[in-house]
Amino acid sequence: MLLLALALALSAACGGGQPVRRAQVDPATAALLARARGEERARRYDRARALYERAARDAPDRVSAARAWRELARALLFWREIGDAEEALRRAVVADPSEVSAWHDLGIVRGWRGDAAGAERALRRAIALAPREPRPRVALAAILVNQRRWPEALGEYRALEKLELPERTRRAVVQAIALIEATRRGTRPPSPPSRPAPRSRPAP
Repeated sequence: MLLLALALALSAACGGGQPVRRAQVDPATAALLARARGEERARRYDRARALYERAARDAPDRVSAARAWRELARALLFWREIGDAEEALRRAVVADPSEVSAWHDLGIVRGWRGDAAGAERALRRAIALAPREPRPRVALAAILVNQRRWPEALGEYRALEKLELPERTRRAVVQAIALIEATRRGTRPPSPPSRPAPRSRPAP
């Protein structure tokens, strides 16, 4: 349980790595999405949802469609409509299979819904598309830790060690490796130094 909590906390706080390049969204789609966000801020959620769906449906290219579906998924998650959010993210990766962030988010949502196998597939796809992006590796490591698949979890953390990471995240990765290795040996893991709990940040 300690290992899983550490992995999940690290996933929430993870930053750094190579930024995922964003392709240009069609101006008409971008305008609809801006209107949808405005309606959402005004708490006119039915109007916001209709505009997000219209943006996705009318998008003239795969990049714009994927962005619209992903923004709809973000709103649905805020509204606690988890099943519909998963479907929106599935549509995002169908529209643009190279959309790393959509694959990552789909993996996270599937994990929340208890679909560990589906989450792993989505996260491994994100890693294959962006090997130097840390967030999918951290999320995958959490799944592997939960399943006690120690060698594979260690592999992900070792890969994370080679990436550009904030110092706080790097310390957490080192601690996770030490905890897993101690668990595999059956020894008591070292106590982590006392530090304030990191503030979780939403995925960009």
